Amino acid sequence: MTLTDIDVAVKSWQALERRGYLNPDDYPDDYENIISPELADERAKIYQTLADTIQKNLHNIEVFKFSQIPVYSFYVVLGQTQENNWFCFSQTVARETTLEGEIKYSDLPDLTMQPSLDSSTAKLKDKFQQIINQLQPISIYGYYGGGYDYRFNHCLVQGIADSKEKALLVALHQAGMLDIAKFHEFDPEALSWGWDEAEEIAEFYPRYHKINKFLTQNLSDLRMIRCSFWNRECIYVIGQTNAGDITGIYIESDFDYNP
Repeated sequence: MTLTDIDVAVKSWQALERRGYLNPDDYPDDYENIISPELADERAKIYQTLADTIQKNLHNIEVFKFSQIPVYSFYVVLGQTQENNWFCFSQTVARETTLEGEIKYSDLPDLTMQPSLDSSTAKLKDKFQQIINQLQPISIYGYYGGGYDYRFNHCLVQGIADSKEKALLVALHQAGMLDIAKFHEFDPEALSWGWDEAEEIAEFYPRYHKINKFLTQNLSDLRMIRCSFWNRECIYVIGQTNAGDITGIYIESDFDYNP
């Protein structure tokens, strides 16, 4: 996570939609300019209006760049109102992979749900949203060709809360980058599709049962925190020890593009 400024974020949002694909190093120049120059110029004016409106109506503005892999990053903009509420603006985040039952969990919506707003903050939210709505989603390629043809809609979302941290959680969840859930267990049945031999099944089933038993017997308030950075997943399974410490398991996985 890197601190930067709002102009850098806006330029990155624009460059992505003009290019039309995530990794600027992967494709030749003839794939560029997925939108017309006229539309790009029109959207640039709307982005500038949004940036000006943010700077006019919010203070303590902070802009962060998030990155977990060299070829992909995204930006969020945070700002505070006179009533001490926080706004967070984020681009949508590409998510190449899905969980197919490997982890059993249940949602904790209160952690990432938009809280109720006072009238002045609600009006300001509507003001920002009217500008954002002028920036219609642009379809962006993740991997081009190779049978994948994965695309996602690039647009902006906003989250509002009474603290900077909560506003960030709300926005990142809406952006598709963050999930926070109550962890139940790893499911060996869902994981076993990748095991080819009976010997592998006999080896891995007990391991997962042992991990599940350790987590449930030694940690309370178990949670899964899932962070997505396009083709990389970072999953934390954490809980609290009897001594009050937070500990758990970190899982990192990459999507293997093999056209």
